[in-house]
Amino acid sequence: EIQAIEIAEDPRAEGMIGITVAANAFLHHMVRLIVGTLAEVAVGKLPPEAVADILAAGDVRQAGPRAPAKGLTLQKIHY
Repeated sequence: EIQAIEIAEDPRAEGMIGITVAANAFLHHMVRLIVGTLAEVAVGKLPPEAVADILAAGDVRQAGPRAPAKGLTLQKIHY
């Protein structure tokens, strides 16, 4: 279950954004799907309201493409 998603400008890299996802379990490919879908919204390929529709449908085939793993990092694990 995703507990929080934060999207903000990355202070370490000008012109870049950071997306932080907090969850109660490992999200196999889920973060890449979220980032890929949000990127589709950012470039105008999907309208912002499509994200709510995709989540409500619960069908990953409706999501945008998976973002490449390059640039994604695991920051913390809490037990």
